[in-house]
Amino acid sequence: MTDPIHPRSPDSREMDAALGRLLAPPGSSQPAPSTVRNLKVSLREERGQLWCAGPYGAPEGAVLALPRPGKIEMLLTTPLGPADNPQPTGLCLQAALAAGRKSRNHLTQLVHLPEAVGTAEAAKFAGMEWLAELQFLRTPSVPEPMDTPSGNPQNKRCIEWCLCEKMGRKDLQDLLLQTYVDAKDCPGLRGRREPKDILIGHEASGINHHWVAAQMNNECIGVLLLAESPERHLLQVLYVGIVPKHRGKSLGQHFMKYAYDKAIAQKLPLSLHVDRQNTPALKLYHRFGLQARESRVAWIADIRKPNPSTRPNT
Repeated sequence: MTDPIHPRSPDSREMDAALGRLLAPPGSSQPAPSTVRNLKVSLREERGQLWCAGPYGAPEGAVLALPRPGKIEMLLTTPLGPADNPQPTGLCLQAALAAGRKSRNHLTQLVHLPEAVGTAEAAKFAGMEWLAELQFLRTPSVPEPMDTPSGNPQNKRCIEWCLCEKMGRKDLQDLLLQTYVDAKDCPGLRGRREPKDILIGHEASGINHHWVAAQMNNECIGVLLLAESPERHLLQVLYVGIVPKHRGKSLGQHFMKYAYDKAIAQKLPLSLHVDRQNTPALKLYHRFGLQARESRVAWIADIRKPNPSTRPNT
């Protein structure tokens, strides 16, 4: 007899129940049928994989893995409170990670609400690593014109903005790598992904991308990646990074002023997300009127296949 707690791929008869479990913990009211149907469409069109665990037809935990551009998988899990049993969802997470290690993807990420402390326990059970608590910020509306930030005005006169599309792909990747060194935002991601995969992921985020590199005295000092979010009707700051030797010079204010002015020109609110432990960045963003909207806790797991050529001889 099959262990009911063992994770399994649901058959057609319990598919709706498994998808419903992704949206609501055990004992809570079931989500609307239309919501379950939309999730089923995502599962099919995005070629996701679904696992559930618990009694047949009434699973207690579920996990959906959705592949994303840039060799990454996003995991959706049952939202669990402190009184919920994390084991069924944890076992489903283990199954998702095991399947991911057989794919061509390199990294798996799970994001959940801070109050879903049972989901955090399930992530620990599956061996995932805590990454950060992400704070989502945005301006309440289209930004209003503002004065030049109080940073060194000489910097503004010296900065030249170059469209990244005019740079070689390799040069842009090298610039990204430089900005990652000792960065305070999500340091647990360092070395987890190749720059080319990160760029592919950013390209898949939003529409009407506007990527610029900042130069001073013919030297690249940082990069700013912007894109529109059609779902939320926002201008997103996908990434802002400054190379280490140019930090501490108030340059970040000029990067954000560029993004701020772009949002005004496009008549869109400005948004971004940031590691809550990155205090200097939070202070900078607040100066530009970005306000906290919601938080998410992020976990990661490295699922890349080991390179046979790097295996030690035995």
